Amino acid sequence: MELLSIAGGELQHHRDGQSPQAIESRFASDLLARDAASRRTTSWKHAEREDNERGMLTGAQLWGRRGAAPDALAPPRFLYACAGSEPGVLYYLLTVARSVGLFRYHVDEQREVRLFHRSQTPVLGMTYDADAHRLILADAQPDGTAHLNVYDEDGNHKGTVTGGDCIDAAPSRIWGLPNALVYQSTGVARHPQGGHVVALGHSVINRLNFATGDIDTVLEDPDYDYVAPRAGRDGSLYAIRRPVEKPVSEQAGTALKDTVMMPLRLGKAVFGYLNFFSQIYGKEPLRSAGGPRTPELDQDLGKIWLHGRLIELSKVRTDAQHDGSLVPASWELIQIPPRQRSPRVLATHVAGFDLRADDTPVITNGYDIAALEGGRRQTLARRELVEAL
Repeated sequence: MELLSIAGGELQHHRDGQSPQAIESRFASDLLARDAASRRTTSWKHAEREDNERGMLTGAQLWGRRGAAPDALAPPRFLYACAGSEPGVLYYLLTVARSVGLFRYHVDEQREVRLFHRSQTPVLGMTYDADAHRLILADAQPDGTAHLNVYDEDGNHKGTVTGGDCIDAAPSRIWGLPNALVYQSTGVARHPQGGHVVALGHSVINRLNFATGDIDTVLEDPDYDYVAPRAGRDGSLYAIRRPVEKPVSEQAGTALKDTVMMPLRLGKAVFGYLNFFSQIYGKEPLRSAGGPRTPELDQDLGKIWLHGRLIELSKVRTDAQHDGSLVPASWELIQIPPRQRSPRVLATHVAGFDLRADDTPVITNGYDIAALEGGRRQTLARRELVEAL
């Protein structure tokens, strides 16, 4: 069994009978080393004055820093990873220095190949199509949408395969069908005059046929979001199902309160939407705390984004619905077997999952990684704040 897990921005490769192997990016390490060397050679420019003239506070005293160099780069964070066509070959996306890179990694040789490295391009998912030897990435656009793009094994862009006013994310190949994949899609609602984003719809699961260009919605319910789809080798469809978050207007107590608060709520909604792309890309909010930015501020340990939903870690520890898991019980792993329409719930508290070669689901509640074998959970590993499998 081979498994990839991302927790706290770190990527680990799991193999049967072996301890998990941490994957380190040589490119990111070299970049950080060059940045540290550059800051050391220019440290005299940022050194604090020994005397405190005119009773003024020094920068270190004001911001609570003890000689920390300004603008130090935050540690790299792995975003997505998937297996390649050959054993021991991985592809992954990571962010470092406010940019994103796509890499191929040869595990046995510990050799990293950089395919591309670019800035200001959020990515909302990736998959590798071993039949066609290509990568599919969900690239976000400046207008707030996201669409699926095809790249060859060397990272060359070959075309865009989805479009429209929507956010397409989490692509996944369909085994045995080299020209097909499944992905989640969320509609975008815009202001009729201003054109800015005012709301997002519920997430549905679509199936795309590359050969014909046909897109079919295969899983939809206005009361639920369906995210992170996977297609089994037997034709089953798997996904995480969770209740849709109701708009603020539906949660408000009175019509008068809705009317008064509407401009503020609308502004917060638009800011939150844009802030989502900023955090999901560089783990950095649009609005920061006062004072100079440091790597510690870039890594907000009190929150985590999962499939477009913000999880506040302080509530995880106190909310009975979480029951020791990163997500509540309403986050369910469902399966729709071939030639059936009714979903079957396989597990609750599911923060992420993937499928083995025999279609055995491997799930995580955000802390434990387990395989679902015969209806029972077999614990495989435990990590802190697992973001993806």
